[in-house]
Amino acid sequence: MIKIKKRQFAAVILCTVLVTLLLTAGGFYLLTSAAGVKLVQGKDYNMLTDMSQKYSKLYTLQNTINDKFLWETDEREQMEVMYKALVDSLGDRYSSYMNEEETEKWNRYVTGVFSGIGITFTENEKGQMEISSVIKEGPADISGIKAGDIIRKVDGKSYSTLDEVSTAIQGEEGTVVKLTYLRGKKEKTVSIVRGVVEERSVYAGTVGDSYGYIRITGFEKSTAEQFKRELSAFENNKKIKGVVIDIRDNLGGIMEQSIEIADALLPECTIVHTEDSKGKKEYYNSDESCTKLKYVLLINENSASASEILAAAVKDNEGGKLVGMTTYGKGIIQNSMMFSDSTSLKLTTMQYLSPKNHKIHGIGIKPDYKVKQPKNEKEDMQLKKAISLLS
Repeated sequence: MIKIKKRQFAAVILCTVLVTLLLTAGGFYLLTSAAGVKLVQGKDYNMLTDMSQKYSKLYTLQNTINDKFLWETDEREQMEVMYKALVDSLGDRYSSYMNEEETEKWNRYVTGVFSGIGITFTENEKGQMEISSVIKEGPADISGIKAGDIIRKVDGKSYSTLDEVSTAIQGEEGTVVKLTYLRGKKEKTVSIVRGVVEERSVYAGTVGDSYGYIRITGFEKSTAEQFKRELSAFENNKKIKGVVIDIRDNLGGIMEQSIEIADALLPECTIVHTEDSKGKKEYYNSDESCTKLKYVLLINENSASASEILAAAVKDNEGGKLVGMTTYGKGIIQNSMMFSDSTSLKLTTMQYLSPKNHKIHGIGIKPDYKVKQPKNEKEDMQLKKAISLLS
């Protein structure tokens, strides 16, 4: 009879249990592999079940169409249409699914460098795409396009949203785009050769001998840097007594750029705060350093988005007076999500509120001095009022 000590006995039992478990697991693995069965974790199983319940009808529809439809189908095109339809169902004109080409164009637009014709445009009160500015000596300028012209068609096709028109106009450098526009009652179509347009977003000059003038046409990647450079030049010029900052017809852009400009204009204060669907708030504040120059902000009905962040910050913190017309009223923020296939989702995720907690979306920001610019008036009445306030 062989005697085994307790410690050895425990070790033997442990080894036996381990071997049994390994053999059982191995046998079970062979059995499931032979049967074509794969093991998944409980949470993954629940997710797969949920997906099956949600999308089985869609899967059946697509398979039936591709199998039974009389003519040839394109599965990739089907998927893109479904993605776009899903986002369109939100009823939010600012959210969109963008394919690879649209994503590339959007990224170029945000950075301020793209191949296009050198125009900015907005949707006017009649729902028309109205050109608000033309880059000097750009392709559109050379072709005779002017601010105030109404875009009717791009390459013979009509579009209903700003993003669609912008995407259609942009394209490879050297290619031709046909732009149909309305001027007064006359419609005309011109062929314009696209060129690389590096969007300069800040222009500066002087009004008389005593006042600086800075126009911001959009908030792009280097806008704040350009603005602070021009502001600094005026601060160092002893003749300059004040500055007019013009954000009329500025449709917005990168939120952080407008916050950085507000920081240069305002002492320590809240610039803006955002709020998401769950009520989570985030505050953006200015430090104590700011310009000592007196300034006035020019706004109008086409000052939107990031422009309104700047306008609201200046108004609520009493940094300078606002002159012009009530702004557009786009108080929401879109974030972009990139996918591995170079497509993307642009989705409204937050709204922003003024420092005094005033809602902006759908309302806009009222000027301190309402001044309407008559359409046929050659003198800039809003600028004239701004200068009088600085005097």
